Amino acid sequence: PAALQKARSGIELGLTDLVRAGLPYCAALLSILLVHELAHFVAARRHRVDATLPYFLPVPFEPIGTLGAFIRIRSPIPSRRAVLDIGAAGPVAGFVVALPLLFWGFATSEVKPVPPLSSTQLHSPLVMLVRLIEGRPVQPFVEGPMVMGDSAITWLAARVTHGALPAHHDLHVNPVAYAAWLGMFVTALNLLPIGQLDGGHVLHGLFGRRADRISRLLSHALLALGLFASWTWLAWWVLIRFVLGTRHPPLASQEPLDSPRRALGVAALVILALTFVPVPFRF
Repeated sequence: PAALQKARSGIELGLTDLVRAGLPYCAALLSILLVHELAHFVAARRHRVDATLPYFLPVPFEPIGTLGAFIRIRSPIPSRRAVLDIGAAGPVAGFVVALPLLFWGFATSEVKPVPPLSSTQLHSPLVMLVRLIEGRPVQPFVEGPMVMGDSAITWLAARVTHGALPAHHDLHVNPVAYAAWLGMFVTALNLLPIGQLDGGHVLHGLFGRRADRISRLLSHALLALGLFASWTWLAWWVLIRFVLGTRHPPLASQEPLDSPRRALGVAALVILALTFVPVPFRF
């Protein structure tokens, strides 16, 4: 599938150009993140769960400029229905905002020729280890454009807006398209059905006590993906395993879900399938 490219040209731009590029990017990305977290907040309050308003985590360097946003849940989540509502609300709302931005951003981006990626670029730890053992060249990061991998939804958006891309050409995304791509990627990160991520909440809503066992298996799968496919997933596994945790707090009530909530849970898993990127970044 075609990848997306974001040229690292900020050094060559003047201040006015940087502001013009930065404002649409910031507005688009912060809108996605804000709606995501506010949806969590509203769902929590509906179930009388104590939660804070969103906190944003700025980072003063590229390629993203933020570590996202979060709300703090300060009281126990009482039931499977509540945990599913709270977990699914954010990703679904963020996806709804990101989707039109993605299609508009892609439609207004340009298709340009691109050089082939170096065969010495490595994007997984095991491939790097094998090359080191064999004494072959290792070049994990190189200067030049950052290539963002395709999810199902970004592949579809590129095909709808530009058709099949010619050989040795790629989509050079504008700031809004880049923000929308990141919004979709953040949605996938949060929807992984592990621990206390949004996807972990959805998993517990759908499967109750069985969710812990499923979550552990998926954690092992994420580790394997990180070792074989992408450093990004390895870093995310380390963060989940040693900081966020893979266990979910027990719920006071195991009341069964009604049909609308089961449909909401399935919709969240479908969004995960649409937004998941096997190899998110290549440099």
